[in-house]
Amino acid sequence: MKKTKQQPPRLMQNVFVLLLLALFALLSTFLITMGARLYRDAVERSDENNTSRILSAVVRSAVWAEDGGEVLIESFPEYGIRTLAIVERFEDEEEAYVKRLFCRDGALYESYTSEERGFDPEAGEALCELAAFEPGIEGHMLTIRLTGTDGTESTVQVRLRAGGAEP
Repeated sequence: MKKTKQQPPRLMQNVFVLLLLALFALLSTFLITMGARLYRDAVERSDENNTSRILSAVVRSAVWAEDGGEVLIESFPEYGIRTLAIVERFEDEEEAYVKRLFCRDGALYESYTSEERGFDPEAGEALCELAAFEPGIEGHMLTIRLTGTDGTESTVQVRLRAGGAEP
C-alpha cells in the first residue's frame, strides 16, 4: 500500500489573501466615495462661478450694445423697481426707444419699448435668475451690484463710451 503524502494546510496563507482582498475592496470603495464627493463639490463651485459670470456678461453686453444712447437710472416706486435705461434716439424718426434692465420676481428682465409707451414691468422678458439689481452712475462709470439667487454678490463696472453719463 502506498502512503499518500498529505499537504500541510495553507490556512494562514488563505486568510492573508482574503484579508488583502478585503483591504483592497475597502480602500477602493473609500477612494471612489472621496472622488465622487470632490467631483460634486467641483461641479457646485463651477455652477456658482458660471452663474456669476453669466449675470455679469448679460449686463455688460446689454450696456455695450446700446452704449450710443442716453444712459439713465430710473425709479418706479409703484412697482418697487429701479431700472437701468438706455434711450436711443434715431435721427430719421421722431420716436425714441428705451431698453431697460431690471430685477423682479427673482429674475433679471429686459424690456425694449418706445418712449411714448412708458414702462410696464409685465412687458419685459426674463433673461436669467437674479435676486437683486442695483444700478448706479458716477461720471462715466456705470456700477451695478448684482445678487444671485444663491446669495452670491458681484459688481459690474462699465465705463460708458457715449450717452448721457456726466463727465
